[in-house]
Amino acid sequence: MTSKESRREQILTKPVLPLLIRMSIPTIIGMLIMTVYNLTDTYFIGLLGNKSMTAAIGIAFSLVSFIQALGFWFGYGSGNTMSRALGAKDEKQAEVISSTGLLLAMLSGIILTLSLLPFCDRLAGFLGGNASDDLLKYSTDYIRIILYSVPVSIYATALYNQLRLCGNAKDAMLGLMSGMLLNMILDPVLIFSFRMGFIGAGWATFAGQLTGAALLTFLSFKNGNIHVSFTKAILSKNNLYHILVGGAPNFSRQGITSVAAILLNIAASAYGEETIAAMTVSGRIAAMCYMIVIGWGQGFQPICAMNYGAKKYDRVKKALTLSAVIGTVFLIITDIAVYIFAPELVSLLTKNPEVAAPSVTILHLQCLSLPLMGIYALSSMFMQNIGRYYTALIISVSRQGLFYIPLLYILPAICGAGDPLGIYLVQPAADLLSFICGLVLALPVYIKMKDGACK
Repeated sequence: MTSKESRREQILTKPVLPLLIRMSIPTIIGMLIMTVYNLTDTYFIGLLGNKSMTAAIGIAFSLVSFIQALGFWFGYGSGNTMSRALGAKDEKQAEVISSTGLLLAMLSGIILTLSLLPFCDRLAGFLGGNASDDLLKYSTDYIRIILYSVPVSIYATALYNQLRLCGNAKDAMLGLMSGMLLNMILDPVLIFSFRMGFIGAGWATFAGQLTGAALLTFLSFKNGNIHVSFTKAILSKNNLYHILVGGAPNFSRQGITSVAAILLNIAASAYGEETIAAMTVSGRIAAMCYMIVIGWGQGFQPICAMNYGAKKYDRVKKALTLSAVIGTVFLIITDIAVYIFAPELVSLLTKNPEVAAPSVTILHLQCLSLPLMGIYALSSMFMQNIGRYYTALIISVSRQGLFYIPLLYILPAICGAGDPLGIYLVQPAADLLSFICGLVLALPVYIKMKDGACK
């Protein structure tokens, strides 16, 4: 039996809880590293004591989020389809979908880089960097380096998700981890030892992206994975449908997050650079808890997709139940710890008291809704992996799109001009409403999925 066949057999037959834990460990580790990676730039730049530099990281994040959205789009769309094809023993179709997804990822990255590089300063201003001259300068310099790595970044994100969704989370995690670890090592070296300052963080990110993409490509030829290849790509209507529509929930969720971040930076700029920096710091910490649960959910995804493709609906339902219960319990425990130690956590990322005080307030407010986020995330993953693309799309965009963006204007208006409390409350309120949306849309499907039939 080949590695690929053995992996498929285990996902379809092994006890669900041990399988879920085994599949989730690499993705949770990957998410932990990604969380630390996201904190690293903010931490080391925070040591420079310049609030404009800290705020610039928040400005650039909205662009990084959009780049990741494209990688998720092609990676999830192709990866989910590949997983279902492998569950149905159609390896040839899985290879075609893999090639097509990676080709689309690389081409979109090249087009994006060539289109945006000549307009870095205007792009930085559009993303919210006009609050001060210093903020605009730092944002422009950082964004320029980020744009150099766009084709590689989108390609690597797509390939990472293909490997993970086809059941090889270990190789996916190793590829992802290599680039992030290099970035984390190079940050202090370039910023302080080579005296490159703020811009050193950008070059560290660039080097990490190249390294991660190279190792992911190498690993695709090992351990029974589907090899990286552009030659087998077929841009047929059916293939494009499954990749573009199948990955649309992930692209939309991440893309809307990017748009929301831009609008938040613009709205927060009315209260000064301190508020932009505070939103950046508190957002990084809150994301740390959420990303771990995302890693847990990613372990659920190949189990869901492959068993659904094999028509083993009882295993799909059991895996979803266990994922939701364990994820929610984890978030409740973590939420309490974050609330208690919020000042200490904030102090790790900023030494500026003008930034630290509002960061703690924002973090306390975000703790009100954090325990709901596990069920919200799993409801979208569940619907996407069983092929309910449009329902998954609605759930995915609800948090930062359907609710966050309108609330970004409604709540500040209610709280009054000059009072940033309205801005602070936007995320907790959006989280509550999106949790309700996910539950209402996914629960009926979950209930009907029983007795070996999915109606």
